[in-house]
Amino acid sequence: MKVCICTTPIRPEPTGFPPFGSMAIIQSLRKIEINAEFYNIDFYRYSHQEIEAYFKKQQFDVVGISAVVSTAYTYTKYLSKLIRRMSPDTVIILGGNLAASAEIILNKCEVDFCVIGDGEFIIQDLVPILKEKPLNYDNLRDTKGIAFLDEQKKFCFTGYGKSPSAQEIELPDYTILEGDDSFDCYMPKIPEPDRTKNFEYSGHLGLQGVRTAQVITAKGCVARCTFCHRFEPGYRAIPLDKLTEHLKHLKTKYNVGYIGIGDENFGSDKKLTAKLIKVFSELGLKWHAGGVRTRTVTKETLQSWYDNGCDTVHYGIESGSPKILQVMEKNLKLEDNIQALKWTGEVGISTI
Repeated sequence: MKVCICTTPIRPEPTGFPPFGSMAIIQSLRKIEINAEFYNIDFYRYSHQEIEAYFKKQQFDVVGISAVVSTAYTYTKYLSKLIRRMSPDTVIILGGNLAASAEIILNKCEVDFCVIGDGEFIIQDLVPILKEKPLNYDNLRDTKGIAFLDEQKKFCFTGYGKSPSAQEIELPDYTILEGDDSFDCYMPKIPEPDRTKNFEYSGHLGLQGVRTAQVITAKGCVARCTFCHRFEPGYRAIPLDKLTEHLKHLKTKYNVGYIGIGDENFGSDKKLTAKLIKVFSELGLKWHAGGVRTRTVTKETLQSWYDNGCDTVHYGIESGSPKILQVMEKNLKLEDNIQALKWTGEVGISTI
């Protein structure tokens, strides 16, 4: 079966955050002996003519579109129509947070299926069914985690599928990015001193020449803020031994010396975090953390992070208005935000 996984451009410039969702699906498909092509539109920003020529030539059986945020809607609509025109028999699947609007996507775009939630297991169940011609809608209805239009063109959501547990979360295989020559964008070398005024590298003096890598240490969040969309409840922290091996691999194979933690919620498993920061220190890794809730930290916590190599923390402040924080159901107070920012500065960690 000929399968392609492609990204969508969601900002004016290519993002430096790795396409972990697309990579996870490609790695998952390998386990059912399908080697998917990776078409990284976000990075390469191919022209309309180039994209047309690509899909006309390839005639994929299945194309998976990764749409990580709602701003990908317009491009998803454009891309799905282009694929349908160039390759009418291709089955088009949408994954990512845009799938929260599955009924609109299925009715307004040339998308055949939406994967709802983490897709690693769902895609393994769905793709083999797509080999059946004609499609067996009873089998589709029995496949959890998808949305589609049935024989009568009525919207059908089959219920949530299984998500990987903390132990089952697979860490990214960077050879996928090496294969499409986008690797240096997502794991760049720390620049030379004349560029250290740049915000991203202002704290990296002495690390020039080593690479910086994004690492996910947990999936999910302990909160349910009203502005944030999440498919699955709960917080899944990846086991320490698995993270440690991954960090060692990044350091040994790619000469990584600086880690950016890309979690949507870092540090809520306080015992695991205390052990993890020791691993950073033992491996000689400097790091910064994103997605930190201000109620997660104390001054002692932040001091320990600083002592073990942390130079920057990004908090989910969201608002300086107590009323808006309440409407958002942030489950914290304005005073929590102010106190965390004060502590962060006092121990010597940067923040914004």
